[in-house]
Amino acid sequence: MNNKSLPLQGVRIIETSDILALPMAMSILGDMGAEIIHVEYAQRPNFYRFLGPFPEGDPGINWHDRSGAFNGSHRSKKRFSLNLSEDSGRDLFKHLVSISDIVAENFSARVMTNLGLNYEQLKEIKPDLIMLSNSGYGHSGPWKDYVGMAQVIEAATTSHLTGFPDKTPSKAGQSIMDLVVAWNIVSAITMALFHRNKTGEGQWIDHSMLEACTPIISSPLLDVAHNDKYIQRNGNRHNTYAPQGCYPCKGDDEWFVLTIKTDAEWEKFCELVDNESLLPNKYPKNDDRVTNHEEIDNEIKNWSKNFSKQEVVEKLQSINIAAAPVNNSRDLLLDKQYKHREFFQQVDHFEETNIGKRIYSGLPFNMSKTNGFIQNPTAPLGFHNSYVLSELLGLDEDNILDLEDDEVVSEYKIGSEVQDMRVGNMPAGYKPASPSNQSLIDRGDVRKNDTNYKNIIEEF
Repeated sequence: MNNKSLPLQGVRIIETSDILALPMAMSILGDMGAEIIHVEYAQRPNFYRFLGPFPEGDPGINWHDRSGAFNGSHRSKKRFSLNLSEDSGRDLFKHLVSISDIVAENFSARVMTNLGLNYEQLKEIKPDLIMLSNSGYGHSGPWKDYVGMAQVIEAATTSHLTGFPDKTPSKAGQSIMDLVVAWNIVSAITMALFHRNKTGEGQWIDHSMLEACTPIISSPLLDVAHNDKYIQRNGNRHNTYAPQGCYPCKGDDEWFVLTIKTDAEWEKFCELVDNESLLPNKYPKNDDRVTNHEEIDNEIKNWSKNFSKQEVVEKLQSINIAAAPVNNSRDLLLDKQYKHREFFQQVDHFEETNIGKRIYSGLPFNMSKTNGFIQNPTAPLGFHNSYVLSELLGLDEDNILDLEDDEVVSEYKIGSEVQDMRVGNMPAGYKPASPSNQSLIDRGDVRKNDTNYKNIIEEF
């Protein structure tokens, strides 16, 4: 597809960010054609550069460009290394703002103001500027200066509902809230662009992670507001219908999930299973099934363990009952549904990173006229400095050399002192510049390495 056909072609966004939510949102906008210029300084690099997973479990010498977590959330961007703590760095940033459409940042509330780069200051340079500030709790209220990350936002909103009744509240297995926030950011920015196209007006988007994630629990909130009733943790079960749960299948650590919402579905399920203890004449009504959920679960387990998870799901879906296998990551990569819709995309990385071809998630929708795709892999730190400084800002070679000498801009490498600084926040034994797998073991970051990764690439 020609990039000119993408809906955000011609929109330029300056991103300065850390961790995951905002970077992922910008990658999505980049996939849809926007030019994303990610501003990052080598002396304070994005924290995700340190986390891995690294290809084949090996950080390598150029570890800062090899993190899968970082590369997955920073595709479809240009990389500009700029020191905003210097006056000349802030001047360059302002110049870049003057020729851009959007600024997106996720610093704590006070940072951009202290730098002289908040919305009120930047709109003097670019009156129709759209600026998005993503923070844990928004830029107003008693919590505005609190540190917010995905897990604490999850705790503040949904964790009281996650887990089993006799256990502690639990977090999700991955940073779900970051992805919820990312798509909220995409929506907010596209709506602001739509407004500007109609009126010519820019605006500031004060985006709160807390508020973005709260609608996930809309039903429990309504139950409290309408009935003063608190929904309790219920494991894999549902509070109003049964059966619902996760059940074992044939094989080691193989599971499927089942949801039955109506008496008619239950009757069809019983006919399929053909087990006297499950026949509808015993528990034909939902209220009875909720009351006797434990007994029903045991019967379902006795039935499901005789089949593979694929067999169980096919049987149930054939009679229009909601069921799905509990897939691991390898299952997902090779799943026929994803393959048919071309969701996962294979990307050939820049030679400088020594990563090769890797697979990344794409966009969860197909547009018949303007479908997006990963525009380019994540480039090394400062890879696009020349493009930004020369082509966009019009600086000559001497000016650029002076900026490099003054460490206002830098390319490719992160200093060892920065490594030591940020590694201080990591588990004991973490040394990303060390290629030794033993160091990964020492810091408790052992992953189940797939020795057949090349086979996955080939199968993909």
